[in-house]
Amino acid sequence: MIKNFFVTAYTFFIITVAAATIVPIAVFLGLTSLIGLRKLSSELMYKSMKTISVFIIFCTGFKLTVSGTENIPPRGKTGLCFACNHSGILDILLLYIAIGRPFGFIAKREIMYVPFINLWLVLLGGIFIDRTSPRKSFEAIKRGAKKIKKGHSMAIFPEGTRSRGQGLLPFRAGSFHLATNSGADIVPVALSGSYEAFEKTKWVHPRPVYVSFGKPVKTSDTDGGKNRQYFSDRTREEIAGLLKLQQDEYGRLRIPT
Repeated sequence: MIKNFFVTAYTFFIITVAAATIVPIAVFLGLTSLIGLRKLSSELMYKSMKTISVFIIFCTGFKLTVSGTENIPPRGKTGLCFACNHSGILDILLLYIAIGRPFGFIAKREIMYVPFINLWLVLLGGIFIDRTSPRKSFEAIKRGAKKIKKGHSMAIFPEGTRSRGQGLLPFRAGSFHLATNSGADIVPVALSGSYEAFEKTKWVHPRPVYVSFGKPVKTSDTDGGKNRQYFSDRTREEIAGLLKLQQDEYGRLRIPT
């Protein structure tokens, strides 16, 4: 109990320091973006966020295992759509470490009014979506698809919310508009351990966390009437398989939950 208290307090201290560090970086890169250096700003912002994410994960003692990076297609003229399950709030840090290239998120409109975080998302190529308006949501998806066609990658969470230990939730097929509208390959990403590492008890528990990449699902292959539901089901099946492998590996370590 005492050990967990100090580990948790230390973790929040590290996160606070990291946040204070990224704010001036975000402001500086925001100014460079305004003078026409948006691509450079995105690259530097991603590297800054990756560095800070590595620092936080290292300081908290989480044992990160990344696998399947050979399944990520090389950078090309068209970007990728990373489809990830979402178990805990640490998942975003894990993605910054594992993906290895700049990418943006689809974020709910409310985040647009949160100081500094909104700037981070914009610099990373993120898109704000208004879920209360189908028309505005569709327009946001079109903007995201245009970014992907220009070579920028995006990450989506098809479950729509964090699962918080409930296992893999049903996917929302509409989440795959971004991939089908841009013709981008979908890279399945399985994340596990982040919920148990922190949110489950609200204490930091140094333990294994996993990020695994599956084989890409090609949306350009539309033969046989394949639609968003097909790509949703196929991606979910791939992620479920990766999660099973992660659970087997965790079980072999014989670490109590």
